[in-house]
Amino acid sequence: MTNHKSEFTGAIPKVAGAVPERLGHRVEVATAGNVAEFGRLPKAGERCSVSGASRSWLIETDAKVGPDERFLVRVRRRGCLRGTVFVSVPKLCAFIAKAAAGQVNGFVGEVAK
Repeated sequence: MTNHKSEFTGAIPKVAGAVPERLGHRVEVATAGNVAEFGRLPKAGERCSVSGASRSWLIETDAKVGPDERFLVRVRRRGCLRGTVFVSVPKLCAFIAKAAAGQVNGFVGEVAK
């Protein structure tokens, strides 16, 4: 069984947006002063609040990269068919930086001017 601590900081993960009361002891709500480590995958037709990317681009890109570079985290309760998909903000930012530097196979990056 895994613990609920984040692999990025060793602390309780920071989440953007509202957190249900029953999960309040497991996560910390990100405020304007700190950046969330995880955000929800945007709904269909919406854009990612961190990168501005579409939902479909995030899903397709995550499927194309290697397991160490994946930035989507799928969570579901045992026995349930459906779950929630979260975006790991540090991993997404690292992927975008590597793609901009041309260091990701299959992606050509350039910095917008």
